[in-house]
Amino acid sequence: MVLNGVGFHEEYEWVPFLGLSVGLVLDSLSYPFVLLITLVGFLATVYSGKYMEKEHGLTSYFTLLTLFVGGMIGVVLVSNLFLFYIFWELMLIPSYALIAYWGTGNPRLIGFKYFIFTHAGALSLLIGIAWLAAVFGDLNIFSLSEKAMLASETLRPVLTSIAVLIFIGAAVKMAVFPFHTWLPDAHAEAPTPISVLLSGVMIKTGVYAVARLVLGIMPFTMMDLRLPIAILALISMVWGGVMALVQSDVKRLLAYSSISQIGYIVFGLAAANLAGVQGALFHVLNHGFAKSLLFMAAGVLIHEVHERDIRKLGGLSSKMPLTTIAMLVGGLSIAGTPPLGGFMSEWMIFAGGVEAGWSIFVAVAVFATAITAGYYLRMVRAVFFGEGRVEGRDPGALMTAPMSPLLALVIVLGFLASPILTVIGNSAAALVLNAAA
Repeated sequence: MVLNGVGFHEEYEWVPFLGLSVGLVLDSLSYPFVLLITLVGFLATVYSGKYMEKEHGLTSYFTLLTLFVGGMIGVVLVSNLFLFYIFWELMLIPSYALIAYWGTGNPRLIGFKYFIFTHAGALSLLIGIAWLAAVFGDLNIFSLSEKAMLASETLRPVLTSIAVLIFIGAAVKMAVFPFHTWLPDAHAEAPTPISVLLSGVMIKTGVYAVARLVLGIMPFTMMDLRLPIAILALISMVWGGVMALVQSDVKRLLAYSSISQIGYIVFGLAAANLAGVQGALFHVLNHGFAKSLLFMAAGVLIHEVHERDIRKLGGLSSKMPLTTIAMLVGGLSIAGTPPLGGFMSEWMIFAGGVEAGWSIFVAVAVFATAITAGYYLRMVRAVFFGEGRVEGRDPGALMTAPMSPLLALVIVLGFLASPILTVIGNSAAALVLNAAA
């Protein structure tokens, strides 16, 4: 039914005298996010079984992991803004504990930094939601959209201010420049299965918040904010790419790459046209699957070779062929190499930028893509080719099994993208139609 553009939306009374209801929605916008969260969440859980086997407190670890994934699923399924915020917090608190208690380096300090930044963003989101509810006396996403579209022109500055608050809250989650400084430490030092979820999945909930709450409820505000948002997206692309280019730590390189890649997605949303928004939502999946695969491959290096510094690695391609293929294919997809899925979504985003009249911006984005290819090829060459400095082997089935479907999806989405593009196209068309209204 979702493929045909028909969604599921159910409402149940919760606290009638406060006007609160429990609403669940699965439509063409939430479906790709649910697919990404549930699939990568399951694979990261399986991957954890072997990767974390020597760690302490595994019962607590898996409980928090389940709550973390459950919080993300809740964010993209609820239609009530009060519950949206509850699940937003449910996503943050377990992820903080997972970083602080099972991370590497200085996990307590890194976890605290993550906690402060993400909760500052959550506060901005909460103020925006509360203000929106105060203006319209409603918390339902769909009725709010109707009321906002019928609002008088005098409310436009107020709604634009609300959109700014919501965007800031989402931008912290996405690690868009200049709200990005928490991400490199958190993603690099979290346990690798959690890095998979943070980079591959969690930052995409910020994308969902912008798509559902800004483009979905107040699309006209995006037309007021699109230029500064696009500029921040471009800075994220280039800054993240340049920083990734100079990293020697594999996980830190992947972390900075996520800052760069989220810039592409935000740029597509800012274009606010069919090509840009559809490309952005498609890139959510392409980046999510490819980056999850890359972090799992990095975890293999840590688990099997006990090394993550690319200057100390080399010559592993013959010893670890599956890991080599995973790292190479994942990197090529994110670098926008045809015929992989990342190529299609990035060029849809570029087409959206050209359609929006941002040809110079698109040229900068293409330059950022060249940087992406540079740091991934540098990493693959240093780790898997050249002089052999370390011994290693591909891991057993408990770690390779979760990587295999991700590898397949990264390839298949470049050839058989039609079904998922049909779903994404429905949501993108609705969002763009609202923006143009």
